[in-house]
Amino acid sequence: MRLARLTQRKQFLAAAEHGRRFRSSSFTVQVRDAAAEEGREGEEARGLRLGLTASRKTGNAVKRNRIRRRLRAAAAKALADQADRPCDVVVIARTEVLVTAFDRLVADLSVAIARAKPHKPQADRRRTAPKRGAPPSPSVSSA
Repeated sequence: MRLARLTQRKQFLAAAEHGRRFRSSSFTVQVRDAAAEEGREGEEARGLRLGLTASRKTGNAVKRNRIRRRLRAAAAKALADQADRPCDVVVIARTEVLVTAFDRLVADLSVAIARAKPHKPQADRRRTAPKRGAPPSPSVSSA
């Protein structure tokens, strides 16, 4: 199974601006849910799309291509069961991808996707603090 790819710069920028982040020692993952987005600019809204980034800081062209190949293979293995989830995933590589064990890359990608699941709308759980100078509110006692 082959994952769909992010190809345009604006897609990468949208994931960076609106997505949630997960940091690992080998890479950073940005996940942007596309469910709220209507049709992703004319495309079908189904399926996971993957974008890989390896800047020149990570090494020469041979190293960058090797990094991308390792991350693409790890993503195919880690994200196979979530390929129908409508989201964009951007993986920003670090040099450590070359020396990290492949199983560790797969595990880190799985954790990144699991942690980046969309937040369910919940009631505001913050407690409201009383204003300064206001009398304390009566507390309910169990008598």
